Amino acid sequence: MENQNPAEAPALLGQCLCGDTAYRVSPPYDRVEVCHCMQCRRSNGSALHMVVPVDEGQVEWLGREAITEYESSPGKIRAFCGRCGSPVYSRRESRPGNLRLRAGLILDLPQPSELVQQYGEFALPWIAPLARMVATPEKETE
Repeated sequence: MENQNPAEAPALLGQCLCGDTAYRVSPPYDRVEVCHCMQCRRSNGSALHMVVPVDEGQVEWLGREAITEYESSPGKIRAFCGRCGSPVYSRRESRPGNLRLRAGLILDLPQPSELVQQYGEFALPWIAPLARMVATPEKETE
């Protein structure tokens, strides 16, 4: 996170759409990874995929009974809320103890100090204009 010592950062809350899956994540959470590969886009239902990599020990689960895990490829596990379908995290069996939390579920996620892009060659051609649009917001249409 910019201009803040990660040790002084607050724990952040994350939750799915229905609220059945919820957690508190402790710092550090200062890296966000953006992926453009088709598998990540399909798992999120979005044009790109954003995650916050953390160690399992940083996550305090407030509700996880509704989580359903799916092995999308050998050793790659994706977790969803079984009630509302929100993607929650992914993990790899080859990297025990590591979770990739879905950035959109974390409330008030601050600007990361490190932003990494993966598989940029697969980015949809209109992502760059979208990024410029977000950088200079205009009045929303009704």
